[in-house]
Amino acid sequence: MNNNFDFGEFPVLETDRLKLRRITSDDTQSWLAVWSDPKVVRYIIEFEVIPDEAEVKSIIEWTDGIFNRKTGIRWAITQKSDDTMIGSCGFHLYDKHNRWAEIGYELHQDYWRQGIMSEAVTALLRFCFNELNLHRVEANVTVGNDASAGLLRQFGFTQEGTWRDKVQWHNQFYSLWQFGLLEDEYQQQTI
Repeated sequence: MNNNFDFGEFPVLETDRLKLRRITSDDTQSWLAVWSDPKVVRYIIEFEVIPDEAEVKSIIEWTDGIFNRKTGIRWAITQKSDDTMIGSCGFHLYDKHNRWAEIGYELHQDYWRQGIMSEAVTALLRFCFNELNLHRVEANVTVGNDASAGLLRQFGFTQEGTWRDKVQWHNQFYSLWQFGLLEDEYQQQTI
């Protein structure tokens, strides 16, 4: 399969219940609501404090930047019945030559345990393997985030190791579990 995706137009992905679309400045308050919940950001070690409106706007600019540089895509997760952003998912660190990328995601707590993230990640992985022709998708999960690790295992990801004390957050070091899913493993599941 050839890589048919050229980053010319932002792709919109749809599932039975969801629409994954470009994140815009209109999503600032909705994304802020997702990240304002301490339970949501508990394992998101990129933030020293819960982001404010200015930081969310900066992150939205970052999402545009990775798309324009052809190094990633971050989608707003919305329900088809309502265009309000309830979370996000996507890939970054995209390496076209070596055919791999790292994925990430988060979801407003009000929508946990409804299969929404599973549905969004299904669309994300389909895009990564079928449109980008990736050989490998990986994800790093903060040790202790059993829900995220469980989601990845549901899709056939293998926990390949632990990055010991990989990141520092709030003056403490945290380890990360590294997960990987290979193209043939993905294809075996989708047959």
